Formats: sequence, C-alpha cells, structure tokens
Amino acid sequence: MKQSEWFLKQLQTGAEQFEWNFWSVPEHLRTQLPIDPPYMGTWPAVRHVWHVTEYERCLAIPGMRQWLGAPTPANDWLDDDETWHIHQDTPPQDLITRFWEMRREELALVQELQRVDWNEHRDTVWGYKPLSWVVTKTYQHTFEHGDTLLRMSLWWEHIAEQIALARTEEKP
Repeated sequence: MKQSEWFLKQLQTGAEQFEWNFWSVPEHLRTQLPIDPPYMGTWPAVRHVWHVTEYERCLAIPGMRQWLGAPTPANDWLDDDETWHIHQDTPPQDLITRFWEMRREELALVQELQRVDWNEHRDTVWGYKPLSWVVTKTYQHTFEHGDTLLRMSLWWEHIAEQIALARTEEKP
C-alpha cells in the first residue's frame, strides 16, 4: 500500500472519530470551560473543533500544497483568545461542517500528491521535513484534540460528581 493510500484512510477515519468524539461530549457541556483543566485542558469542546479546523486551514493544507509548488506558508496563525472570541458563538454543527470542508480538501490533496516523493524534505513551518511528516502531524493533531474531547465525554460528569461529593463531606 502506498503512503498516500494509507494516509487517505487514516485522515478519513481520524476525522470521523474526531467528529464522534465531539458529539459524545454532553450537549450542555460543549461550550463550557472544563471542570478539571489539568485533565481536560482549558478550552471548551467547541474550541477544539475550531482550533483543529484553523490549524488545517492555515498550516496543514498550505504545508501540503508545497509539494505541488506552492510557497512555504506563513507561520503567523495563532489560536489566541481574541481570535477565538470572534467565533465562539458559532453553532457546533457549523464548526463541524467547516472542519469537514477542510478535511475533504486535505483528502483531495492527498490524492493529488500520490505521485510525489513523500520522503522528499522541504523547508516547512515545522523545519526541514518530508511530506509524510507534515501529513503525520495533521493525523497526530486530530488525535491529540480528539483525545481531549473523549476525556471530556467520559469523565467530566464523573469528576463533577466527585468534586460535589468532596465538598459535601467537607461541610461540618
């Protein structure tokens, strides 16, 4: 199996898992700050979707296009609070739709890139890396944030119950 074929499958499956992980977070918690930042991060679930989408739009897709002759993308994108606040009221379904638009664009790029040397190194925003590394980084990034979403899904309400129980036990 060619690298491009493997990445097509992984990026598709990873996107499906990422979306599933997001929808598994209880609806009433998707826009809330996590109750346990060391374990569930400091962002609401919706920001993870926005962040992964913007990473792919601003860095991953332009980075992949380099192997089709595009210049090295600017590394000037920042996920800062000000930028996020502009988008924080976007409905969750719209965030997921935008995520899928970016992922479909990546999948199309992987198909276009089937004939290039995936081990050829180029200057990228991450240093001198091959295309296989650039696409692997996208794959990893999806799992990184998907993992946080799953921790929110599985443990948020349990941790909240434990905190509430501890507080009641502390009272005289």
